[in-house]
Amino acid sequence: MNTKKVCAVILAALLTVSVTACGKDKKKDKSKSKAESSATSSSKEESSKKDESSTSSDTKKEQESVKVYYGWGSSEDEEKYTTEIFCPEGAEFDETTLEDYEEDGSVITAMIIDEVNEYKAVSATHWHRDAYNNDPLNYPIIAQLYFDGEVDAETAAENSGCSQKVTPLGFKWNGYDVIMIETSYTFKDYGETKEVFAGVEYDLDYWKTEEGTGKVQDLTTKSLFGFDITSLGLDDLTKDQCAWIIGEIFGVDSGVANPYAVEEEKTEAVVNVDKTALVGEWIDLTSDWEDTYIFNADGTGTYISGPEYDFTYNVSGDTLTLIYDEDDTEEYKATVDGSKLVLVDKQFGDEQSFTKSTNGTETPTGAETEESAGTDEPDPKSEIIGTWKESETGIDETFTFNADGTGNYSCLSDDGTYECKFTFDFLRSDYVNIYFDDNSEGGFQFEINGNKMTVRNEYVDGLTYTRQ
Repeated sequence: MNTKKVCAVILAALLTVSVTACGKDKKKDKSKSKAESSATSSSKEESSKKDESSTSSDTKKEQESVKVYYGWGSSEDEEKYTTEIFCPEGAEFDETTLEDYEEDGSVITAMIIDEVNEYKAVSATHWHRDAYNNDPLNYPIIAQLYFDGEVDAETAAENSGCSQKVTPLGFKWNGYDVIMIETSYTFKDYGETKEVFAGVEYDLDYWKTEEGTGKVQDLTTKSLFGFDITSLGLDDLTKDQCAWIIGEIFGVDSGVANPYAVEEEKTEAVVNVDKTALVGEWIDLTSDWEDTYIFNADGTGTYISGPEYDFTYNVSGDTLTLIYDEDDTEEYKATVDGSKLVLVDKQFGDEQSFTKSTNGTETPTGAETEESAGTDEPDPKSEIIGTWKESETGIDETFTFNADGTGNYSCLSDDGTYECKFTFDFLRSDYVNIYFDDNSEGGFQFEINGNKMTVRNEYVDGLTYTRQ
């Protein structure tokens, strides 16, 4: 409100994955040309499993992408298990991912971060226990629960409350059903952990050497490929958020609208305000100070809320602009409907309603007219004449109002009793303006009941004076 109206997650560390099969590391083909390894190059011919829901490279070619390898490690299957993944709108690949991609033409681990929408997605491949020669070394809980239905004794000894929920997301990638896997467990020294993985189950071709004979066996087992998706904020990720994120990464239509999209605000129709309809006096009878606007036909006006503030004004469409001085301008959305004026502050959104006065006075209701016609209430202006003293503040402040518009003021000070003469007039029937002979001025709203007068202004609220 303007001064006239109011007085006084830390990102996780980069996941490092080491992929080794029977002592043979995945090799990179350094002979690829720049064009072949470009993030915007067309993908190679896809397998017959590709589903119709996949988005063409033409649709995605302008979107930032890298190629990710998700095989077991032999160089012969590199092409088969290398796929292009895309960066969702608003997110970005971490620098290490891009550096590795530029160097080798593909990456083993890709990390995508969206700091605005607060999520992180890290590529992950989980193989069945078979690929480990039945040795559960580093065999993660997500794979144990998914492939075996339970965790082994060694894992159970370190963790408790292991559980998993698998949810189909309703679309496919390369012919495989995309699923969301939510895994929860409690590591004994760290508390509960929740992991969300979105991806697919696929068939992995791998090999191992037969013990004793040294014969190389070509085998196939089940595996998972996808992304561990983590919220960087306080709220957990929803199913729709995970579906949209993994759909964008895989480059397929998830069937889910972007849950992070900001809806455009609907523009309300502008109702032009007739400047002539503003001319007159408007009062907010519900406000403490009976806030009043006076609009003159010549484009000038006055705002009254205790003190008075002069302004010039103009109207454009439904916007009312009040100009108090060069550096003090206010804008309101104005609505005029007969005797009712509604102003909405365009900076703060505050709304205030005013009723139009008749001949400078408040328009009475029928009931008020009948009541006032049968009573002869005293005029507050005449009731204030006399001497009034307060004893609440300890300075014995005293006002004497004379019928001729003059008065005397006194109070206790460090140097004794301070006295000053003044003149006064009325802003309205319940507000007195005081002009002291030391060139200062003030005023207050007052209410008189018998020999008690209660005053309010920007400094005091409900101070009581007693008639002397």
